[in-house]
Amino acid sequence: MNSIKKIFLSFVLSSFAFSAFSQSILTADEAVVKAIKNNKNANAAILNIEQQKQLQKSAINIPNPELTWQSPTGVFYVGGITQSFEFPTVYSKQYQLQKQKVGIAQTQKVANEIVVAYQVRSLYLNIQYADSLKSLLYIQDTIYSKLASSAQRLFNAGQIDYLQKSFTETQYGEIHNQYEQSKINYLSLINQLKFITDISNEIIFSPLKSIKNTLLQESSINQNTDFLIAKQTETLAQKNLEIERNKALPGLVLGYMNQAERNTPTNLRFQFGLSVPLWFWQYKGNINAAKTDIKINQEKTLGVQQELSMQLMQIQNELAQNAQSLNYYEQTGLKKAAEIINTSQRFLNSGETDYINYLRNINDAYAIKMKYLEAIKNANQGTISLNYLTGKQ
Repeated sequence: MNSIKKIFLSFVLSSFAFSAFSQSILTADEAVVKAIKNNKNANAAILNIEQQKQLQKSAINIPNPELTWQSPTGVFYVGGITQSFEFPTVYSKQYQLQKQKVGIAQTQKVANEIVVAYQVRSLYLNIQYADSLKSLLYIQDTIYSKLASSAQRLFNAGQIDYLQKSFTETQYGEIHNQYEQSKINYLSLINQLKFITDISNEIIFSPLKSIKNTLLQESSINQNTDFLIAKQTETLAQKNLEIERNKALPGLVLGYMNQAERNTPTNLRFQFGLSVPLWFWQYKGNINAAKTDIKINQEKTLGVQQELSMQLMQIQNELAQNAQSLNYYEQTGLKKAAEIINTSQRFLNSGETDYINYLRNINDAYAIKMKYLEAIKNANQGTISLNYLTGKQ
């Protein structure tokens, strides 16, 4: 019978090990890739690029030719055709303008991917934190549950008073409530990640650990997509000004029509001309408006730069504070928490302290451990925010 139990136990353990081995850890990078692929805005951004490229074909928009049928001599009818053109440089400038719009659409696609990456990495971090917090609360919940049971037995035996029993039960109830809430929050965060990544099976996450940021002082907003789009929009306004200036140049008119007798030589049936921009005020108004548009976009770029620079300083300040906090807990805080727990347990076992003081002490110790987890989360979130602000996924 014992042999059968051993075989069964061995089978169960090996099956569990195989199942755990077959499930690979989903990294934050892999989650980002899946989320971008599943993101509808990302698909729309791709279509926007395609649309802007299609519009490049209409950049050289030549007016429709005029077909006429008339009798210039009063004797017979002849057909004719007239085609007008803008000054040739207008078309090249329009093509450059549309090419610039393609570039902006491509940057907008990158911007959308960076936003998705930021959201996914933040969500992934929250899951890691929730999982670590849940595990810590489980340990605390288990300890407090045993203490509550022990306090009840000791109260029944008359060894502790009602206050100690009630306080222990209250503390257990508080921790148990926090533990149950942590499980709900953890499952909710996982469902959110599954939704945005379109993952249906179970997910295993890498454990929470601090990310060391070695590029804090070298960070720059020059690659931030909002800043890049603002700069590209400046260039777009400049291209538009060039078009308006070229529109004020004379256009070309070509035509074919027989204005004389039937036997007029073919080479004398062609006509050539220029469209003279006499109504100069309308061109001047458009040119001045285009110049103003450049100034507007330059100010907008400076505004974006100013706002991003302020955000960068804030994040750098928070990162420095979080690094200091993390260093404290790793060097001192966690050791003190362990000492408090061990000493309090020893005093309780030896009768040198009661349940109330014991629980207050270990509450403080576990509060330190929770603050350590929060410090890791804050430090990692700062790094994620810094990458987002500097244009990295």
